[in-house]
Amino acid sequence: MAEQSTDYALLGLLSIEPMSGYDIRQNFQESLNFFWNESYGQIYPALKRLLAQDCIAPVAGGQNGRRERRVYTITAKGRAHLRRWLAQPPRPQPVRDELLLKIFLGRLAPPGACAGHIRRLRQQQQALVASYEDVEKRVAIERAGHPHARFWYLTLRHGIEMRRARIRWCDEALAALAESRKASPKPQKNHSHAAAK
Repeated sequence: MAEQSTDYALLGLLSIEPMSGYDIRQNFQESLNFFWNESYGQIYPALKRLLAQDCIAPVAGGQNGRRERRVYTITAKGRAHLRRWLAQPPRPQPVRDELLLKIFLGRLAPPGACAGHIRRLRQQQQALVASYEDVEKRVAIERAGHPHARFWYLTLRHGIEMRRARIRWCDEALAALAESRKASPKPQKNHSHAAAK
């Protein structure tokens, strides 16, 4: 089987319960999107690949309503591939963080630009913490006792703690920038007149 993370993400979702392409897309938007994103255009080609490799199979009677709704389930072969992939160490992901690049080069930025970027980041992180905590409460109520719940909880806690760490970093960075503004020498007026005396 081709080493495509999209395929394994879909196998993982289908191992929880049978789903249509639309259901998979909704799952990405509502839960996995916090740490893993797939575009609409990646889902259907991946389903086609997995179907051709006998890793998934259509569910009989999966069509309902006026529109055709193909529902898929994971096969024994697909489950075996997924288990092998889950046992492998995660591949390193390339890091590209535009905010940190701008802070790294911040000495050349207009006054207040870096602080503005950091304040916006802080607000975003606070909103994400609130959102994650809301999901955490819903999972505890709606999915209590679900065999996957403890693993969902771990990913949620990771998201919450990572955002809280970024908020702490924002506070430290803003304090450091404010301190450096106080410490930097102010340009003297009438410098040439003072030197002439």
